[in-house]
Amino acid sequence: MKNLETIPERLQYLSEKDPDKELYIFYNCGVRDAYTCRELFTLGGRFAYRLHQLGFQKGDVIANTLSNSPERLVTDVGIVMAGCIALNGQVLLADGSDFFHSAKMSRSRAVIMADEGPAWQLMNKFISDDFRDGWLSPLAVSDAPELMSAIVVSRRGRSFLQEFKTGTQPTFLSPSEPDDILMVMTTSGSTGYCKLVPRTHRDTISKSVHQADEMSAGVEWAQSTDKKYIFYSDRMLGWSGGCSFYSICHADTRVMLDQFSSSSSSDKASELWEAVEAEQCQTCVFVAQEMENVRESLQKSGGPKKKLNTVIIGGQPCRKRQIQSAFCLAENVYTLYASTEAYPISSIILKDANYESNNCGRVVKGMFVKVCRDNGELCETNETGTIYIKGQYLFPGYFNRLENPNPQNLNVFTADGWFNTEDYGHFNEHGELFVFGRIKDIITYGSSVFYPGWLEKKLVEHSDIQETVIVPVTDPVLYQNVCACIRLRQSSDLDLDKLKEYCDAIFLADVSVYLTPKPKYFIIMKEEFPYTSTGKPDKQLLKRRAEELFGYSGKSTNIKQ
Repeated sequence: MKNLETIPERLQYLSEKDPDKELYIFYNCGVRDAYTCRELFTLGGRFAYRLHQLGFQKGDVIANTLSNSPERLVTDVGIVMAGCIALNGQVLLADGSDFFHSAKMSRSRAVIMADEGPAWQLMNKFISDDFRDGWLSPLAVSDAPELMSAIVVSRRGRSFLQEFKTGTQPTFLSPSEPDDILMVMTTSGSTGYCKLVPRTHRDTISKSVHQADEMSAGVEWAQSTDKKYIFYSDRMLGWSGGCSFYSICHADTRVMLDQFSSSSSSDKASELWEAVEAEQCQTCVFVAQEMENVRESLQKSGGPKKKLNTVIIGGQPCRKRQIQSAFCLAENVYTLYASTEAYPISSIILKDANYESNNCGRVVKGMFVKVCRDNGELCETNETGTIYIKGQYLFPGYFNRLENPNPQNLNVFTADGWFNTEDYGHFNEHGELFVFGRIKDIITYGSSVFYPGWLEKKLVEHSDIQETVIVPVTDPVLYQNVCACIRLRQSSDLDLDKLKEYCDAIFLADVSVYLTPKPKYFIIMKEEFPYTSTGKPDKQLLKRRAEELFGYSGKSTNIKQ
């Protein structure tokens, strides 16, 4: 298996040599739903056959907007078995501009969506009332002219998965090469818009080698039947840290919550931990917010019955308080510095809570990091500057099928191949990398980066708003939260409730709060903003004022007028 160089080859091998091994286990309101190697190969192959029948060709891009669920897993696998490319379809904005931008840039031919939730809210107006074969509909979207079909996935009646579980369709497996593009990930930027990051079969397997070595260190295996490693991960299947194919690469068993429906359990923290205990997971991969929710839930019941071996957290700079929370759940804590463009970059394994905030550990083997001043000179030890990277796990450039060469790549790579992360940090005297966030006018909102300029433009479209400045506020869990400084017109009677309603309408309903950076705090004023000598609002002054009012060590109110 370790010599097989594509994802379908590895899954086919597992389906033949270890057919009953459970690769993925979903929990939904306490109900367990497991998928073995053989079942996943069969279901994915049958979906691939349908795609092939419908005329999809090798290299076609299909956007998948489904949440973590068996349906997302099977459709991702089926896309790849058909020789197509799986694009992570991110849908946050009510006007759909984020999704349509990605679909247009990638020249996506189809979109997979549930018959409820954010993507359905956006796309159903483009869908014919009569689905061909019950789940396929033609599309006509001017903002993404090559997006011709919608594959609508339902759990009503004879469900989408049931059709493939009980059907007699043959499986289909298109030949693939190690350097074929397997998937296109979207960067976690909110309304930036997302950039598209391609990953080949070779890239994905190489990355999974490192992840498996770190997560299951000391787990020796020659055949998949020898490997007994079970972990929980809440990372989204379309994201770099939660990719659908990692368990296939290394025969690990992954446990996760089924989030197909927005009507799932409201107490996700308790449900999550019950799944972890039921499956006797050795490791949990968390985003910081979810880890905090689990810790608080367990505190009410007296703590965990048994600690995990390891908690893995990443995606944002970590504070000491978060590491201490992680040690409430596990004997070891693993934190890392990574991005969609390069995963991983550096990492550190902690045996106790003796941790300095923002420490991302040593650079991993195969990667190279330098910290530079604005003039390009290398920084001294403990001198903060811009972080540049290159090496084995770095992507080759952004994906864009409309323009060649892609103009997005011109400014992110230096002439000698270093990638500008736009993060700032430093190395200490022990060679450990400290990362403090983004250099530019960008807010680090949990594991997403948020571009405030876009929301500022949206807010000033309101007839009562004269001017808007969005600034970050420190947050104990998300690293930074969002504060909107609003200057109203003199005649305005706009109040906080109406302002919040307007902000809510910008984003699609039912989207996770962790992904939608709506302003949590507001400073509302009718007098002029403070301005700099250039005539622009003084963001630094407004930022300091917001921090005084709402920084996590300060006040609990959410409005000052």
